[in-house]
Amino acid sequence: MQDQGKRLLLAVGLALVVMIAWNQLFTTPPPPPAKKAVPGAPASPTPALPQVARSPVGVLLDGAVPAKVAQPAEAQTIVLTFPTFEVTFSDRHGAIVSWRLTGKKYANDAARGELVGPGPGLLLVNFARSSHVIPDGAVWKGEQLSATQVRFVHRTDSLEVTKTFTVHPETYVVRLGVSVSVLGTQAAQQRLAVTSYGFQDPKVEVKDDVGSEHPRAFLSSTMVRGELTATTYKRVVAAPRAVTEPQWTGFDHPYMLIAMAPNPKVPAVEKFTSATSTLGLMQTDLLYPMTTMGAGGPAMTHDVVTYVGPKYYEQLEAADKIAGFPTGFKETVDLGWFKVIGRPLLSLLQFLFGLVGNWGIAIVLLTVMVKAATLYWTTKSMRSMKAMAALGPKMKDLQAKYKDDRAKLQQETMALYKHNGVNPLAGCLPIFLQMPIWIALYRMLSSASELYLQPFIPGWIADLTARDPFYILPVVVTGTMFLQTKLQPATGDSTQQKIMLYGMPLMFGIMGLFFPAGLTLYMFTNTVLSALHSVYMNKFDKKSLEITAKLQGTATKGTGAGASVSEDKGGSEADEAQASGSSQSKEPAAARNSKKKRRR
Repeated sequence: MQDQGKRLLLAVGLALVVMIAWNQLFTTPPPPPAKKAVPGAPASPTPALPQVARSPVGVLLDGAVPAKVAQPAEAQTIVLTFPTFEVTFSDRHGAIVSWRLTGKKYANDAARGELVGPGPGLLLVNFARSSHVIPDGAVWKGEQLSATQVRFVHRTDSLEVTKTFTVHPETYVVRLGVSVSVLGTQAAQQRLAVTSYGFQDPKVEVKDDVGSEHPRAFLSSTMVRGELTATTYKRVVAAPRAVTEPQWTGFDHPYMLIAMAPNPKVPAVEKFTSATSTLGLMQTDLLYPMTTMGAGGPAMTHDVVTYVGPKYYEQLEAADKIAGFPTGFKETVDLGWFKVIGRPLLSLLQFLFGLVGNWGIAIVLLTVMVKAATLYWTTKSMRSMKAMAALGPKMKDLQAKYKDDRAKLQQETMALYKHNGVNPLAGCLPIFLQMPIWIALYRMLSSASELYLQPFIPGWIADLTARDPFYILPVVVTGTMFLQTKLQPATGDSTQQKIMLYGMPLMFGIMGLFFPAGLTLYMFTNTVLSALHSVYMNKFDKKSLEITAKLQGTATKGTGAGASVSEDKGGSEADEAQASGSSQSKEPAAARNSKKKRRR
């Protein structure tokens, strides 16, 4: 049973290591590439979708590029400035051409906080396979309505399109309202398309789990019924994809998000994603159902809620309230199975940062607080392990005596534990109780956008979401974990002890080479605290010392090699009988000699 408890503990540790390593080192297998679209044929099992322009403007009309119009020498822009970002609108396409985050930390960003890459921008509007389209390069008439609202209008003899942008700066949300009216005397068939562009440098090798070190490497992403699909630029080129009824579509980064969410009240909205002729430029379109519009009739209206900014959970969650429907934005922050624990931990981390002003120190303090909260279970586990270690000599005797009889060994082992009041599962159960907390903390630190580009110690760790550039933390984690393992009670055989002593520190040290610095800092802090706790338990915990002294005395008292528990009980009774007459053994030698002489 002792070996079973140790193996169980070892299995839990290895399972956790494998889970963390898998999340960090391996990617989710990409979906099978869709077949390339054939002109006139469906691009996917969904209904046939319109082709998408390879030129940087909206959709095509029956495969023909919309006519171009003469453009002024310089575009006219409208700039709205807010405490955390600055957004620029252009009269070319009446779209967002810049969304720049202005926090101090973005001075260290390669893109200087700019989220809109090269290309026409975000939230362009045109029509697919429709009676009327907007000419390529058309200039829109724009005006600023308020500090948070901008309107653009495009008007021809046959069509009038109005776009109203309303920015919600506290949540990084912009709401686009589109109104379309048909002019003249002819009815029209109009299918609205809202288009946004993302960029990924094709010269940079990017995997499907793009890291924070590539600020411009956004993945082309779509969420449908809670499932997220994210692909690189190269995969988009190889296999353009289409879906029906997306929750949102856009471009995703581990710590940033650009996503358009259509109102689900409009049925059968479709999404088509492809690459443009410009290298690195990706295009995604929201395609609305075809609408028959009479001349002079009511306008067609649609609204799209778009998030452009860091993936802060509270802001992503608040976007649903602004939209009035579930956008799915908050699902991009993956807190894992135990998000009910991860959310409060993230809030606590934010609170601690507000007190100390440094995210690295906040991580250290959070780790200390979580360690304190789980100290009761850790102490119980340590005491149980020390009790089992104290029975080590007796266990070796039993293993030697019953090495050929596993059933008898199991029976005698259980009797030994019961006789000494030791529960081998008491060392494993507390670990299982703590695992949800530690897993939730790990997932939270892996996903927290608050740590993106945040320094710990200037000149050493400039970004807690990037790897330690000098590999100091991984080396220190390996050393401290080795020391902490040495301080643990030895409760297994030599092979298991070597795995725990050398294998576990080495595995975590290697993973630390790939982990974000913030996560490695948490591992280091937790290991140091565990080592200090082990020192306390070994030197100062009275209950542990009493248990160890008692069991060590029992394990070494009067039982030879191979003595069973039942024999030990008999030996104990003999010891008690001997103890009852111990006064005779304490008599002076002279008195005993005189009694012998008198008997003679």
